[in-house]
Amino acid sequence: MANTISGGNQFRKRMELNALAGVALRNFFSAYGQTITVAAKKAAPSWRGNLRGSITFDMVKTAGFVEGIDLYSRSPYALYVHGYYDQKVKLKEPWSRSKPHYPPIKALRDWSDDHGISPYAVQQAIGRKGTPLIPFFKIAIRDSEAEKKALLAGAAIAIETKWKVGRMTVKQ
Repeated sequence: MANTISGGNQFRKRMELNALAGVALRNFFSAYGQTITVAAKKAAPSWRGNLRGSITFDMVKTAGFVEGIDLYSRSPYALYVHGYYDQKVKLKEPWSRSKPHYPPIKALRDWSDDHGISPYAVQQAIGRKGTPLIPFFKIAIRDSEAEKKALLAGAAIAIETKWKVGRMTVKQ
């Protein structure tokens, strides 16, 4: 007498992560990316709105499966405002400062003209003190921790619900 156990193929399909959790994780990363982007835009300094308007995110995918998000700014001077991502900076005022350096006058001309200051004086001040580093992405991540936990709990419920719906009924 031989016992046959079937259902292995259906179980394998249910265990595939992309089929089970793909939609829930994609929704989680999309909502969390939007949350961080909105918070980063609020935390970023504004001058003509160029930096705030350039903050966005993309989903990181491998073989069609979403693994995370990339936060970035398309602004050429975002790195000089935020600082390097692995750099330790203060997340509140008084801000940490960059190393003193002398940027080109051409890069400072528009900002200094809008503020009624000589670009040469701005260059000399940056050469003595550096510039304040406002880590708007790090601030946004820190401030959106509660939203992340709520979104993650919702994703877990969605995954659990999908698992339960796909459960096979036991025949006797």
